[in-house]
Amino acid sequence: MMKGKAGAKQLRVLSLLPGASDIVRALDAVKLLVGRTHECDWPELQSMPACTSNKLGDMPPAEVDQAMGACSSAMPTLGWAGATPALLEMGLSPYRTDLDLVARLKPDVILTQMQGLGPELSPDHYAAALEALLGYRPALVQLDALELEGVWRDMRAVAEALRLGSKGADMIKGLQGRLAAASAAARGRQHPRVVVVQWSDPLFAAGGWVPQLVEMAGARDVLGKVEEAVTFTPQQLADAKPDVVAFALCGFSLAASQTLAQQAMQQLAEAGGGAVAEALARARVIVTDGLHVFSRPGPWLVQSLEVLVEALHGEAQGYGHEGSLWAPLEGRHRAAAAAVTQT
Repeated sequence: MMKGKAGAKQLRVLSLLPGASDIVRALDAVKLLVGRTHECDWPELQSMPACTSNKLGDMPPAEVDQAMGACSSAMPTLGWAGATPALLEMGLSPYRTDLDLVARLKPDVILTQMQGLGPELSPDHYAAALEALLGYRPALVQLDALELEGVWRDMRAVAEALRLGSKGADMIKGLQGRLAAASAAARGRQHPRVVVVQWSDPLFAAGGWVPQLVEMAGARDVLGKVEEAVTFTPQQLADAKPDVVAFALCGFSLAASQTLAQQAMQQLAEAGGGAVAEALARARVIVTDGLHVFSRPGPWLVQSLEVLVEALHGEAQGYGHEGSLWAPLEGRHRAAAAAVTQT
């Protein structure tokens, strides 16, 4: 193993979350990483082994939601039953984890988001399972932010686990400064009513840090709650009278999100009738890259806020993100809602 200053062993860090890898990269600590997820897409990480794969395969959004719920519910049973391989493979991260590869990499620190935690399943269950697999207990850093303050807390936890506490504080200060600058660009402008759709079937309004970012962008999130992502009906969408509907579909590329947003628009208009179709026809509809925008708490939240400011207040500030991180839903994508409105 590589040695650092004074002969100390260099930490071996395994990232099982794209957002965690983003944080490590922002800390200028990529050299500590020994493994990544299959969704970690920075060029400098591609030579590292990918320790995860898609847990569910290619499914429609409705089936993904059901399968993820069932998988998470099963984790406590696997924990108390002592089903170590299954618990780690399916629950150590949001993905399917390659346990043989993890064992070969011998990580000292694992950055992750353990699944199914609650009264019946604690991080200790995962730690004990890892000890059985590896023969020792690596440090487990659970990244589970539910709002912006939680994001900063998670970033501090990563920096401390990597023994980079002061660098972590500087990183957070820099990101907060960039967020403040983007927010300032929206100050004094109109305050559009916004709905951010995190999932299309069933319909979920984005929660967590997303309503906070919407507010920082000088807008009002009319369905989202900081506490949690909440479901909503087509009628609730119509009643909210949004000026802007943003499809920020977690885990889907911009191109895939365009297709899913088109399908959701048609389903919404058909299910909700004239009032819903009218609301959709009246609102500006945009789509974001769900692989990066809003979905990776950490440094990417700066670009997420910039996307909002650029999309909502294009006259105020252009960041060059249109076409790569977001796009308007235009042309044939709007045809379904317009057709229902005209009937």
